[in-house]
Amino acid sequence: MQAFLADNPVLQHILDVAAVIIPLSMLFAFCGICILTVSGEILSLRRRRSFYGKCAMQLSMLGQGLGWTLLVGGRVWLYFLEQDIPSESFLINIHEVSWMVLGLSVIFSCIYFLLWKALAQYPGIHIGVGVLSALQGVLALLLVLVCLRIAAVGSLPHAEEITLLEVVLPVWGTDYATSLCYVPFLLLAMPAAFGCVWLLLRRSKDDYGRDHYNTVVPWCAAWARNAWGAVWLLLAVASGLEISRLLGEKDFTADAVTAGIRVLLWLIPLLLWFMAARSETPLRHKAGLTVSLVLSCLFMLPFFMGLGSWTPLP
Repeated sequence: MQAFLADNPVLQHILDVAAVIIPLSMLFAFCGICILTVSGEILSLRRRRSFYGKCAMQLSMLGQGLGWTLLVGGRVWLYFLEQDIPSESFLINIHEVSWMVLGLSVIFSCIYFLLWKALAQYPGIHIGVGVLSALQGVLALLLVLVCLRIAAVGSLPHAEEITLLEVVLPVWGTDYATSLCYVPFLLLAMPAAFGCVWLLLRRSKDDYGRDHYNTVVPWCAAWARNAWGAVWLLLAVASGLEISRLLGEKDFTADAVTAGIRVLLWLIPLLLWFMAARSETPLRHKAGLTVSLVLSCLFMLPFFMGLGSWTPLP
């Protein structure tokens, strides 16, 4: 296989990109999905409409699939990683810690999902369990991102000269600091992006009626639109600052065009979610919601590159 990939560098590059964007987008979706489900439960009680409660249960089922896929896939990846890295390497310990934290979050999510029917008469208690699961998901995401950051910087040639504070502490104006600013909004946008497509896929299995999906699909699309709008604004500001910094340099025109294309590209999901959220027939926006999900997943590549970039403290 390695020889085949060596003879096909394009395929190797595609696999390398997929190995970043797929697990990372699934991680954000899983760790943030309990925020969406708890919000749906609360909205169902306040508006006295069962649509949002049923949608919350459907999204919780999606969370189970994402969580267990990440957990099993992570274990398999660690098995092969340990074959190539010495057992005494700190990178093994870092990845093991992140995997165990993720496993704890999956357990909390399972408890929340399995108690859905048992606590149907006690929605307040079930919402409390969901809040705990959501907090655990946020904690798991932060710890996994910290582990990824430490592993990326720890592989640098001069890693032994870098302190842990320098690794974790962001420096204003760096790609790492910009990536950290995206985290809370991606935590809200990615589960909603996955949720829109998941609801469309579950329509033939969960026959709750057209009114149900005409209500909950725009609700998920609105979540994704609002959170992604914040991501896009941060991206636009960061691109503007980068262009102003490069002003007067030799390659300014090429860099400005690249930054402009990047801003316009990530604007597409925002517009597609906006149209789905405002549409009276959201089920006809299957292609748009799928494209939005794919583009939002592709955003994980520059996010990961920024997360692993290194700039020394001044």
